[in-house]
Amino acid sequence: MRISGAHIAGVGLSTGGNACHHDLAVSAGTKALLDAGATYSDVNTSIACFLDNLRVPRSCFDLFGMNGTAVSEVDNRSGLLAAVQSIRSGQSNCVLAVGFDQAFEEETTSQVVLVAVVIVSDLFLTSHAYLRDSAVCIRGASLTNRVYSRSSSGPDHQHSITRAVQAALRQAQLERTEIQVLEVRSRSAGIARQALSGEFDFTPREPPSKLVPLVGTTGLAGLCAIVWQLRGWTGDPPARIVNCLQATVDSDGATSAFVLRRSDDKPAQAWSEIKNLRDGRERLAYNPADGNVRDISHEDLLAVRAQEEFTQDDAKHLQLRVKGGDRAALARL
Repeated sequence: MRISGAHIAGVGLSTGGNACHHDLAVSAGTKALLDAGATYSDVNTSIACFLDNLRVPRSCFDLFGMNGTAVSEVDNRSGLLAAVQSIRSGQSNCVLAVGFDQAFEEETTSQVVLVAVVIVSDLFLTSHAYLRDSAVCIRGASLTNRVYSRSSSGPDHQHSITRAVQAALRQAQLERTEIQVLEVRSRSAGIARQALSGEFDFTPREPPSKLVPLVGTTGLAGLCAIVWQLRGWTGDPPARIVNCLQATVDSDGATSAFVLRRSDDKPAQAWSEIKNLRDGRERLAYNPADGNVRDISHEDLLAVRAQEEFTQDDAKHLQLRVKGGDRAALARL
């Protein structure tokens, strides 16, 4: 059986001081679906992640439509990997995963960011031609737990990190010399960078300065930043990046690694090449790579909900602003 590739078709993130996780999850999911130009009718599997005592409510997916789409609850560290495996196994053509990132502003305070990712198969990608200029392929994905070391009489975090990175590179059929961007996400980034210093001959890269306040330690918001950089949305000076590697180490020592590349195999685009393209920026009505986290409108939610017979009139409690006009047709461009 042919294994399908897994492609990131849409990403979205939302944050808010007093907003509940349910509302933020709906907002992030709406943005990701708009970015992908998809509706919840296209989604075969949904993944709700939990992180410590934080949890994405399963009920937030009901707001998109109760059309029988399976909803799985998965640990935050493995939510994205579970989505990739669902696509590669052929169980799903389109997966919506919603999880958490935590941007630490100080040692004792953190900002919770809800991040949603739409991952699609080769079949979905080829049947939705408008995605060819913005989709990002997950060439390699791996997750390792802590590795015990007798010499140190405890967990060997460096071995765990290198093991995850090597597994992701092996899947992607790439050598470490073919990686142009390395991003490391961890509360103790020093250990991770020390572990990878012998593997790569360049310094791990930080996200664009305007996105730094949103990028936390779980790697999900950082993944959005990488996707936007490969699309050319960040407006950075053109650097012909092809392959990106993200390594994330959580507080328990588990490491996830992802190798990312544009699905069309082109290098990262310059702003001058994409500024007039009709893509997710038009469906969202703004460029999220500018660092702005905007609220969704009532029309945005209506544009991504499942077919009407599967939805209830239960979105009033969100108190979304009414933008005016029919956004539904635009969302399906």
